[in-house]
Amino acid sequence: MVVGATCEGMHTTVLERRTGVKMRRLIGTTVAGMAALALLGCGNGESALDTVPVSGVVTLDGTPVEGANVVFAPTSGSGTAASGVTDASGRYQLTTQDPNDGALAGSYVVMISKTETEPSAAAAAVKPGMSAEEATKAAMEARDKSGEADEPQVSDKLPAKYKDPAASGFKAEVSKGGQTEFNFELTSE
Repeated sequence: MVVGATCEGMHTTVLERRTGVKMRRLIGTTVAGMAALALLGCGNGESALDTVPVSGVVTLDGTPVEGANVVFAPTSGSGTAASGVTDASGRYQLTTQDPNDGALAGSYVVMISKTETEPSAAAAAVKPGMSAEEATKAAMEARDKSGEADEPQVSDKLPAKYKDPAASGFKAEVSKGGQTEFNFELTSE
């Protein structure tokens, strides 16, 4: 069949039909995309959720903890959790949807954790400036020498009880006009 030729008894050409199908798909996709944007909003910098700004400080034996993950999990079993990471002064700000927007009003159990990952022996053996051949040789020798599964090692830097919702002992009640600063003083075991 020749594109653009009319078939007997048909009023449109093949090209016209193909173009029409593509155009309908394009229009349908465009309308669906515009509807999704309308539902999500254009983003005026404010959270679409009715959150309450929440922040605080995490210390371990009186010393600020940098890089700790702070999670507020709803006690109801449903709802939305909020989380933040501490800075060098131990300060965190919670995020639910948008950066630092806070937490929804409600009751929470609080979990705090900090982990560090040690590179595998093979990864540690590779030094900057090595050629690909040197790096491969160093990594293989280190892996063979370690004699174990050569996996990165993840270690907890805070007592394990603080990352366990049943054992942390930390709770928070977030409400509009209520407390918004929650400090957590952790102790070594």
